[in-house]
Amino acid sequence: MIGIGNSFRCDDGVGLAVASEVAGLRLPGVQVLTATGEPGEVLDAWADVPLTVVVDAAFGAGATPGRIRRWTPGTETPAAAVSSHALGLPATYALGQALGQVPRELVVFTVDAAEVGYGVALTPQVADAVPEAVAAILAELSRAS
Repeated sequence: MIGIGNSFRCDDGVGLAVASEVAGLRLPGVQVLTATGEPGEVLDAWADVPLTVVVDAAFGAGATPGRIRRWTPGTETPAAAVSSHALGLPATYALGQALGQVPRELVVFTVDAAEVGYGVALTPQVADAVPEAVAAILAELSRAS
């Protein structure tokens, strides 16, 4: 499981908050990592992994703060940006395909952000989505085991 984000940019830290919650569960056989969203960092983390579940903040057209979306390669990209980073996860996955660095299965959860300016706290709508995102990740991990 990879939580992507920046804890100094308000809701962009949601991936890190979710990763922290999942890590605290100490699930056997589940490695929890955090990343800034830099493509090389993500590609190295998920290469040849049976299942990679990623959580990241999203914003843009059609975003509703706190809404959780599920995306997998081969499905249509949601209306809001799939990432708050310059090279989003669909583009990072495409790069990984070209380089032969992809997980066998990838599931991405995004949480629509309200605020990605400077600050260290999640907005209430996004903070309220953290337990639901954790539950969605646990369901994916359970399905795959």
